[in-house]
Amino acid sequence: MNWLTHNLAETLFIIGLIILIIEVTVLSFSTIILFMLGAATIITSITMYMGVISANILDATLMIAIVTAVLALILWKPFKQLQNTQNDKAVSSDLVGFTFILSEELSPGKDVSYKYSGIQWRLVSTQTIAAQTKVKVVAVNVGEWEVIALN
Repeated sequence: MNWLTHNLAETLFIIGLIILIIEVTVLSFSTIILFMLGAATIITSITMYMGVISANILDATLMIAIVTAVLALILWKPFKQLQNTQNDKAVSSDLVGFTFILSEELSPGKDVSYKYSGIQWRLVSTQTIAAQTKVKVVAVNVGEWEVIALN
């Protein structure tokens, strides 16, 4: 415990780095408060090392609490917006491009299924496709394939 109190600034810096590493690598910014706590711990360590605040645990705890609260007020909205950004891109699948012979006629609104790899896929198309036509999968959604006729 004596070593901790004599090297409090360095210890707080290491603890802050560990918290930031856990937040960034393990949790991927899922808990914003850990980022703020880690940053506050490092800021407190730096101010303690520069002699702005005294090197005791009570002052360090109070400073960490205050800096965490200030960071929360300043950074909460930007970090929440960062978490809520989504990339809406089409899902790539190795099933796209798969070709097969259609066993029955397929038309918009008609349910036709095709069993592949142990899964019963629902086939959809924007055009009517006759039975025994070779078709190609152009899009894959949950439980369904969108197909087009090949000439």
